[in-house]
Amino acid sequence: MPISLQNPLLPTHYSVWFDPPDEKGDEVLHFVSERRSLKLKGRSFREFHQRVIPLLNGRHSIEEIETATADLFPGDELRAALGVLADQGIVVEASTHTVSSEIAERMAPQLNLFNDLAPDLPLQKSLETATVAVLGLSGAGPALALSLAAAGVGTIRCIDSLNVAPSDVYLAPFTGMPAVGASRAATISELSKRAAPQVQIVAEDRKLESEDDLRAVIEGADIVACCLDASQSNLIYKLNRVCLATGMRWITCSLAGAEIIAGPAMHPGKGPCYLCYRMRTVACAGNPDDAFAYERFLDRRKQDDSSRRENLVFGAGLAANFVGMEIVKELTGLAEPSLVGRILSVRLTDLTVDKHFVLRKPWCPACFNPSETSPDK
Repeated sequence: MPISLQNPLLPTHYSVWFDPPDEKGDEVLHFVSERRSLKLKGRSFREFHQRVIPLLNGRHSIEEIETATADLFPGDELRAALGVLADQGIVVEASTHTVSSEIAERMAPQLNLFNDLAPDLPLQKSLETATVAVLGLSGAGPALALSLAAAGVGTIRCIDSLNVAPSDVYLAPFTGMPAVGASRAATISELSKRAAPQVQIVAEDRKLESEDDLRAVIEGADIVACCLDASQSNLIYKLNRVCLATGMRWITCSLAGAEIIAGPAMHPGKGPCYLCYRMRTVACAGNPDDAFAYERFLDRRKQDDSSRRENLVFGAGLAANFVGMEIVKELTGLAEPSLVGRILSVRLTDLTVDKHFVLRKPWCPACFNPSETSPDK
């Protein structure tokens, strides 16, 4: 059986062992992971396990493996055995885009999953060349920034003009009480650098008041993650207009008492914008007039009230992880994003999970184009 692999790799998440010969002299070689299981029956598997398996680390060519094991296995038999493993997706081609041994060891769980799910796609390289702007470092923002750094996103911009408050340490315990009073942007940037030294972290602590200010701090990013508090909605609406004007993808999340909401994700021009979402939310409220009055109050508030809200630390982590996973899917193509034009709500008290569509609002003052014949598309 021919084999097309040049540098065979057996990802480290596989457990490999062999059973001793049975009464007929046959051995069984096992390959087991969380998603795959393969049993091969034959001879000389003990020798294959001892001599060949250690060489399947992606750093040896098929020719080098043949030479190193020529005293045990003829070349055609070795290639046939590796061909079977390759056909089953157990052995894959080592990526031509390599990371240092130190990074590979630290990121082994992610690299193994990428190899398992999409061995032919340069998923990690897609992350390493990407830029994500995290706007708002209260609530879910700190955990999101650190998780994106741990995932190996090439450049992360930590954007927040405020200082660390005691409640920030509650929602993001890894910041630590000594950080209270220090710049949020500088604190989270430093923690992210410690977690992933290879990632470029940019701290942006300028005060953002205008759309031009926002445009400057997100320019060149591949996607923006908005983790601003609800009382900063005035700034969120400005971000919505900037992203509509520039075609920037972005996603938002919120901690709403005993509920967290991840999304919606916005692809400007291809679905509802943030104003559509908020108008739909008000319209669907039990008392739309009261909901609209509260929305206007938040718009005028223009400050971070996260320290005053009812929340749980666990909700902040959940929101960060759901949004982080969506961003990774957006950047790599690992899977279709789940929250474009949708929100995911998780009720913490009973772990009820719901997903809701966000319909584009006809004649939305932010994104409606009068030339469109069907504004709901």
